[in-house]
Amino acid sequence: MAIRNFYCHFERVKDELPCSIGLHPWHLDHYTWDWKMLCKYVQQPNVLAIGECGLDRVCATDWDLQVKVFTEQIALANKCGKPMIVHCVRAFDEVLHMLQIHPPVMPVIFHGYNKNKAVAEKLLERGFYLSFGAAILNESFPASGVLKSMPASRFFLETDDAETSIEDIYTRAAQIRNTDTESLILQVQKNFKKVFTTDD
Repeated sequence: MAIRNFYCHFERVKDELPCSIGLHPWHLDHYTWDWKMLCKYVQQPNVLAIGECGLDRVCATDWDLQVKVFTEQIALANKCGKPMIVHCVRAFDEVLHMLQIHPPVMPVIFHGYNKNKAVAEKLLERGFYLSFGAAILNESFPASGVLKSMPASRFFLETDDAETSIEDIYTRAAQIRNTDTESLILQVQKNFKKVFTTDD
């Protein structure tokens, strides 16, 4: 199942398939005070997660503002009982620190993962999930090696905004993990159900 992400105009979720909504650090200058709308629409049954949210050392958004809004979204995810999809660029130590002092009670997924195995191990030790996208198509990127060796129960696949198909991502992921595409799809579906299904 695919999840679409919205970082503004959250009223659109009423007409959408499964999605996530959150205040992305890239867009906080423009949409930070959409907070009331975020809180209003997060309870929609088709909103499966909070995010993307997180910290980004590369973007121009004020750092203190990023920290404030990320902290609020951790609290919101805990309050509404929905997983978080985390955007993190050159700020893994800071994000891990924040998730330590504001512990999430629901699953946390780091999207677009392309860091090394050492960082991955820190995240996996905390029980977090990793989502891989177009970076796995490039053998020189660390994402491929991480995906190859990580537990089957702890990863997702995505396209994000890359100009590639999800089919290409799955085909490459199956090659990396030395399995067939059908088995890989079944594993990701199992992971999805574990993280995003709230029914008892």
